[in-house]
Amino acid sequence: MAKSVRLSDELVNTASQEGRFLKRSAAGQIEYWAEIGKLVEQTGCFSLSRIRSFQEGHVSIDDLTPDERIAASRSLFEQLAEAPNRDSVINELNSSAHPYYSASNGQISASKED
Repeated sequence: MAKSVRLSDELVNTASQEGRFLKRSAAGQIEYWAEIGKLVEQTGCFSLSRIRSFQEGHVSIDDLTPDERIAASRSLFEQLAEAPNRDSVINELNSSAHPYYSASNGQISASKED
């Protein structure tokens, strides 16, 4: 039985554009992406529970696989970009004694020397 869900206009528009090339509707493309995501999780190349543990501070980023690092970083960047207190987080990072890394124009730089 089909269910209705709310999706962002951006996701639906992107799915519509991407799906058009493969003769899929927007719904069909989103279902395809969801199936790929499900398969990726099941293959064991990364674990959502390990990513959650990293986000909660229980696992070091060094202990994640490269794929898990990408997924965890993307999630953190998205959360930061949408955070209502984004400026205070940036100020806290700048005043921290610990180094952090940033990227601009494809170049990665450290906030402080190790």
